[in-house]
Amino acid sequence: MSEISPEKGGSCPFGPPDWRYKCGECGHEFEMPAPKGPADEKGRACPVCHSHNIARINVVKSEACPPGG
Repeated sequence: MSEISPEKGGSCPFGPPDWRYKCGECGHEFEMPAPKGPADEKGRACPVCHSHNIARINVVKSEACPPGG
């Protein structure tokens, strides 16, 4: 049986941690799952005002996975 290396994001069966964003238009802060790629992140919008003027402010640790995976 082979194991998936932690570098490839396989150490946690629940996936990568959520990312936290803040909307530049309405100021709403929200979390979303880590994007699958640059195009996925580029298409994201604020769930309140639907503006695409959002900025990532930090990565939220997933409560589903212990530290280190």
